[in-house]
Amino acid sequence: MKNKSTLAKLLAEEDIFVVHKKMDTAYFNPKSRELGLPIWKDEEMTKDIYDLMVCHEIAHALWTPLDMLEKAMVRKINHSFVNIIEDARIERMVQERYPGSVAVFNRGYNDLTGKDFFGIGDKDVAKLNLIDRINLFFKKQKVEFTTEEMPWVKRIAKTKTPDDVLNLSEELYAWMAENAPEEDGDDEKMIDGSGNGESGEGEEGETGEGDAPADGNETGEGDAPADGEGEKEDGEDVPANGSADDGDNDADGDAKNEKVEGSEVGGVESTGPGSVPKAETDTDVNNAIEKLIDKTAENRTYGRIPALNEDLIMPYGEILEKALPNYAEGGSWVEAMKAEVAAMKGESKKTVAYMAKEFEMKKAADQYARAAVSKSGSLDMGRLHTYKYNEDLFKKVTTLPGATNHGMVMVVDWSGSMYENLSGTLSQLFNLVWFCRRTQIPFEVFAFSDNRDLFVDWSLPNSYEVLEELNNKNFKAGDIALRTFKLLNFFSSKMSAKEEIEMMEILWMGTKYYTSRYNREYNYTTVPAPQFLNLGGTPLNDAIIAMMEIVPKFKRETGVQKVNTIFLTDGASNRINGVYEYRLNTKTGDHEKVTASLYDKIVISDPKTFKTYEIDSGRNGDMTDGLLRILKDRVSDMNLIGFFIAGSGRSGRVDKRTLYYLQREISQEKIMEQVKFINKNKFLAIDSKGYDEMYVLPAKGMEVSNEGLSDELVGASKAKLKTAFGKAMSGKIDSRQLLNKFVKLVA
Repeated sequence: MKNKSTLAKLLAEEDIFVVHKKMDTAYFNPKSRELGLPIWKDEEMTKDIYDLMVCHEIAHALWTPLDMLEKAMVRKINHSFVNIIEDARIERMVQERYPGSVAVFNRGYNDLTGKDFFGIGDKDVAKLNLIDRINLFFKKQKVEFTTEEMPWVKRIAKTKTPDDVLNLSEELYAWMAENAPEEDGDDEKMIDGSGNGESGEGEEGETGEGDAPADGNETGEGDAPADGEGEKEDGEDVPANGSADDGDNDADGDAKNEKVEGSEVGGVESTGPGSVPKAETDTDVNNAIEKLIDKTAENRTYGRIPALNEDLIMPYGEILEKALPNYAEGGSWVEAMKAEVAAMKGESKKTVAYMAKEFEMKKAADQYARAAVSKSGSLDMGRLHTYKYNEDLFKKVTTLPGATNHGMVMVVDWSGSMYENLSGTLSQLFNLVWFCRRTQIPFEVFAFSDNRDLFVDWSLPNSYEVLEELNNKNFKAGDIALRTFKLLNFFSSKMSAKEEIEMMEILWMGTKYYTSRYNREYNYTTVPAPQFLNLGGTPLNDAIIAMMEIVPKFKRETGVQKVNTIFLTDGASNRINGVYEYRLNTKTGDHEKVTASLYDKIVISDPKTFKTYEIDSGRNGDMTDGLLRILKDRVSDMNLIGFFIAGSGRSGRVDKRTLYYLQREISQEKIMEQVKFINKNKFLAIDSKGYDEMYVLPAKGMEVSNEGLSDELVGASKAKLKTAFGKAMSGKIDSRQLLNKFVKLVA
């Protein structure tokens, strides 16, 4: 499919959207620039037929305008007539532009003929009506016409514009209705499409088998049939019988045409006098296409990874500018919260320094373990005196490999369900930021939020109109419709120390407010958080898509060799909104921008890597795993780590339901073993389809420990003090779960 999609885009000379769906026929939507192809039966679809379908629909993409069929509906022109004549026009044009496609059409129609695609295997083609024989002729079948019908064939072969097609369809329909043959009428001499008096028996691609010959001596694809006597001086065509045609199709039968016994004008199976002309072959083609379609195939919906809004990220400078005035007059409560942050930093300083030193030692040890020792080629004069018993007298050089340069991008869940876990999450996050600062690891920390106060001033009367405009700001048919959300850039290695501590204070005060509010422990001195920092939903999937641009950019700008992308959340993502598309409003005739749901088997294409991914829509977690796969393919040399905060309430214990939600495939017995492990060890590593590593952390285990030695140890023995000191340090390190796991990744 990928190769055919690329071929289609090359021929269309634009980045059209190629999809394969469970539908009745191929189509091209000129408004959304989407080329749709049915899911074919493998045993029925040949390579040449597939190529023919692609070339045909690409021709529509290039030359069939959006409003053509709509105009036909307004003018009440028969759809089959328009379809047949437009197909003849665009197939001629695509073969003129891409000469190599001539052979594609010849081979494709040859395969279709072998399958009796046009339903003419048991029929006398000469007895079909005019529009049917025109359809077959331009589909490269052997067809004959009367001298009275030839001007219509030539005019169709010369159509240039959509208006030509509409006008000619209308005229031909009217002419056939007025000139319907009678059953007892005289037979008229039939000529093949080249204007010759009898059918040609040439090889495939020759005149009479569907190639509309050019005016002149050479046969041309899709051009007007050759005139038997050339052209008049005024440029009007001269029919094969030598009489001039006035171009108005005023053929009234006055010309005395020769008759061939056994055939009537237009064929006995054409519409009778006064009846409505009908294109039987158009119906037969639709029925034949239906037989090629795989009816048992699973339906698919398509989406494309979108480009990001330029203003998706709220920079840390803007956050500080908006939030600091909120606490300017907070009084003693604000000062108390600032003191808590300062105390946390002071208490964590030694532990973070110890872990940083341990990190440097591990990195140096790993570097030394990979050191290569080689001879230099120069004599070691200090060993020269040992030449009698030592063969190795050369100097040696130890080459230390360069250490891998790491960076970190962290994405934090800023949803309402996080309120119980925010204080523990932030204390973990602060320690990670302090560690990265100390070890000079470049980092960015974002929080995803769809809180509407980030976008709209609800005091304004047009707030809903503003939100609707934002939702369609990046509308592009075929793209995945992202939620209206923001990435709050809380921390960055580019921040100053002053900005960093101010951000920590703002977030800590907001957390204390949320905790007191949801636990109904509201203190009248508590300062409410700024509205734009209120907790919202969980647009995790949207944030993953955003990282597909943000992480590569971070890697380029910082020059790191390996980036560690970390997602921290406490629940499943909200569902993706859907896919942007146009939908015709039959009442107004306008194409409206809509968001269609993603369902059944979802096929997502990445315009950057040109890869496609199939995702089962049955579970929302499958979408998250699928998007993580796309992210990994976008970014080389990346560790993708997930932290899932589980458990709630005062105990914060993790139950079996949470673990079963995350791991549907494992047994109940294994789940119970994991429950015991996580509640004892305060973490659990699990397999994930999307993440390289995924850890489940109990909510109660998120709190950072800074406990020192107990006063009861005063006067204790050296051995007891040593044991107590070791346990205390181990407890401090183990409690810093995020930092602990991160150090193991980068050391």
